[in-house]
Amino acid sequence: MTRLLREETQRTLVRHGIQLDPALDEQHLVDPLVIDSLIENAEVGAGDTTLEIGAGLGNITVPLAARSGRVVAVEKNPKFIPPLVERTFTLANVEIINDNALAMRLPCFTKLVSNLPYSICEAVLNRLTHTDFNKASLIVSSTFANTITADPGNLHYSHLTLVANTFYEIDRVQEIEPGSYHPPSGVSTSMITLSPREAENRVQAITHRLLLHEGMKLRNALRESLISTSSRYGGPSTKREARLRVEAMNLSPIILEKRVARLSLNDLRALTRALHDHI
Repeated sequence: MTRLLREETQRTLVRHGIQLDPALDEQHLVDPLVIDSLIENAEVGAGDTTLEIGAGLGNITVPLAARSGRVVAVEKNPKFIPPLVERTFTLANVEIINDNALAMRLPCFTKLVSNLPYSICEAVLNRLTHTDFNKASLIVSSTFANTITADPGNLHYSHLTLVANTFYEIDRVQEIEPGSYHPPSGVSTSMITLSPREAENRVQAITHRLLLHEGMKLRNALRESLISTSSRYGGPSTKREARLRVEAMNLSPIILEKRVARLSLNDLRALTRALHDHI
């Protein structure tokens, strides 16, 4: 089966005169079993609108359309649009968008299924924190997978790990063989799933809200997050009450003046300790 899809991919590239540049992450997934697993792990069904980022030639798009109610396939590179249209024009439930998924206004979707360009894995994760969806099944670089699935104390554990696990339950499903791609991948890749994580307590809820305010200073973001969680968990519900609570945490003025997006792993750990001690 892999050979047939690989040959079809090669014929499509030749027919459209497309040269692939592996340096730009232009490897295409050609293993049907991996593609089926990718879709299966997202639990895609007829009631879903599924987003695919980096649709390429449509090797995932076509089987995804057979399982999903609607597919929105986003492809930035215009050279892939003609073959993508050619392979999906009979599929009434597929919409193709030639745009940059990191810059465009994303459509509403319930599932995300993608073989992500490796260079944008972190940027896509950051965008997803501002969206509402049920589950994502992604192929990412194994370096990225190592980071977001690392345990505290592991050398790979970082600011990104903490943020990712604040927002998502993350499962590492399988490693992908280089030969599953055309051309074979020179980067180790892994399949992961993301499921939105519900806050189990007020500290988690505050941290979740706070991290969404990347552009705010921590002092202001923390105050706003205390107020926004008060209706569910109690506590300060006015700006004055929240300001007094923030002052009582005795966080370093240097940390409080940092933009949330600039907080280091140690900053976030200090914040978490302060929240546990004072909330």
